[in-house]
Amino acid sequence: MAALPFWRRAAKIVLKALSWLFNSFALAVTLLIGGLLTVSSFSDLISPTVWIVMSYLGLIFPILLILAILWWAMLLATRRWRMSLILLAALMICSPRIWRYSPLHLSPQEAVTGINDADGKKKTVEADTFRLMTFNTRALGDAHVRDLKEDLPVMNLVRDCGADVVLLQEYSFSLTTGHTEQQLRNSMKDLYPYHHVLLYSNRKDMGLAVYSKWPILKNEKIDSLKTNYTNAAYYELNVQGRRIGIVNCHLAHNAISKSNRKLYNEQVSHFEKDSLKRMEDGLREIGPSFRARAAQSATINRYLNKREDTRQPLLICGDMNDTPTSFTYRSMRGELGDAWVDAGFGPGISYKEAPFWFRIDHVFHSDHFRTLDAQVVKTETKSDHYPIMVTFQLLPEGK
Repeated sequence: MAALPFWRRAAKIVLKALSWLFNSFALAVTLLIGGLLTVSSFSDLISPTVWIVMSYLGLIFPILLILAILWWAMLLATRRWRMSLILLAALMICSPRIWRYSPLHLSPQEAVTGINDADGKKKTVEADTFRLMTFNTRALGDAHVRDLKEDLPVMNLVRDCGADVVLLQEYSFSLTTGHTEQQLRNSMKDLYPYHHVLLYSNRKDMGLAVYSKWPILKNEKIDSLKTNYTNAAYYELNVQGRRIGIVNCHLAHNAISKSNRKLYNEQVSHFEKDSLKRMEDGLREIGPSFRARAAQSATINRYLNKREDTRQPLLICGDMNDTPTSFTYRSMRGELGDAWVDAGFGPGISYKEAPFWFRIDHVFHSDHFRTLDAQVVKTETKSDHYPIMVTFQLLPEGK
């Protein structure tokens, strides 16, 4: 057989070299994406006071997840089976965290109606259910609260939502005329006879509020959380004859300046030469917020551990300003269940201001509760948050 012409031998060498280079590149990208995704998914294990980089990696977890799925599909399409198995292994390792970030419950959960009595026999009981809503109102939707004629979509939502307990953050009112706190309270009294407000330390017209159909037996401020527009309150309510504890909290927000927020929005449509540098400066601004929330979650946990009865039913709710892959989320949740993970569908985005679409409002519960349903209420209220509505079953004692 005659030897191949020189140009054909050269072409084969070049093609082989290009194939090797592309395979090496594909392997490097596979290892990089798989490694970053895995580290990002477990970023909640490292406190931002120890290594702040992990908090940033946790923040970009959904981006890494989307990249991993798209790259995995490309590997499958190009029949790079071994590389696809590497990425599949990373996705499998991260699967519990992926489910935590975006559960896929297609229908509400069933209530438990069968319990064992003292003799160990099964008996049927009626399910005790109630609905809870948590909502950061952004100062009642930035309404002009001094104008009595101004419609307040936030308060209309509270009236119409059908919840038994409503927990509000950034609850705002006028100190002099218009929508005073007393007027807001009176407008709700027919539906919610029980009410309490805890002001932020830096404001006399804004804070946390609870509207309840159930008697509030106790209300206490949890020790100062030290940053502006943050606070936490502890309540004990008589819910269907049982005493349950509820924490309403608003943790430190990500202090991104208005100019940098504007920059991030602009990047959706175009990119400038200095954009990366400016975005880096903006990301540095939120580093202290990660650390502040870690400290605040520790403060709340210390308070809860000192309760007289740490075994009573407990709910922790509010705007925690951190995602499900954050150290703060893990610290606040502890051994509690997450209502969204129990019964929600999808990422459950509760903060809607572009491009920061995250679930940062959470409802955690002790094992005295069964989550039947969890929904993001996508009603327009002029707030930058959506409310989270959860339907709970309060399980029979001893269950």
